Amino acid sequence: MHPLAPSHRDSRRRCRPVLEGLESRDLPTSHPLGPALPGRHYPAPDVQQFVPILYPPGTPQPTPAEVERESFVAKAVGRYTLGPPHFDTQSLTIHGYGKSATSNLSRGMHFQFILFEPKDPSQPVTGVMNFLGFNFLQNGTQFILDLSGPTGTEVDGLPTHLDWTHDSASGGPSAGNGAALPAYGNFPTNYVTASGTLASPLSQGLAPTSVVNWNAGVGDATFQYIPDKHPVRGSLGSGTVILVFRGLLNYSGATSTLDKAYN
Repeated sequence: MHPLAPSHRDSRRRCRPVLEGLESRDLPTSHPLGPALPGRHYPAPDVQQFVPILYPPGTPQPTPAEVERESFVAKAVGRYTLGPPHFDTQSLTIHGYGKSATSNLSRGMHFQFILFEPKDPSQPVTGVMNFLGFNFLQNGTQFILDLSGPTGTEVDGLPTHLDWTHDSASGGPSAGNGAALPAYGNFPTNYVTASGTLASPLSQGLAPTSVVNWNAGVGDATFQYIPDKHPVRGSLGSGTVILVFRGLLNYSGATSTLDKAYN
């Protein structure tokens, strides 16, 4: 580099730091999942298909407002790793986690899941998802969903579409508080076929649960996997996973001091 000429040095001395005004921008006023609805959460789209499963024809039917109240959607992006099976009936274990989930029940969520691919393709894929909401002023805000589904939706050996039922071990605002209601034991047993898919109990010749069982909830989930070029060391594979969960979640809200949908 050439030394600065006297004229250059003089111009540098004349430079003084200044503050420039930034253009003003309004903060976002809309939720990414829908329009603002004070006093209740945003209704999730495409959940009507689960009504005849959770509330079979011939049983008391939910009103449109009730379907909106129970509607649930969660969208997330996270990471996944592949590992060896836990038991000799399994061929693969899929672990996933992330902190960038959002839902109509919680603006922010962390999540973790685990899936087991069966060695026998006639057996269902199984697993569990745990959404941890962090906009509630209480501990244990967990939405736990039990996952299942038939093999056959795999892309590169990984399942892409599964069904879910609400787990009564959920906590916080989603805690179940209807275990003593009639026919409580029929859920979720009578709502899932041997292949792991959702089905109305009546279509299987089985009895449904009570329609006011606060633990009941059904839906589906899609998984899109984007593999890493260089997998995480020690894993059988890794990458980015994109998730979409939707369905009906009949939680009372009575266990949450902030749930305006109930209180």
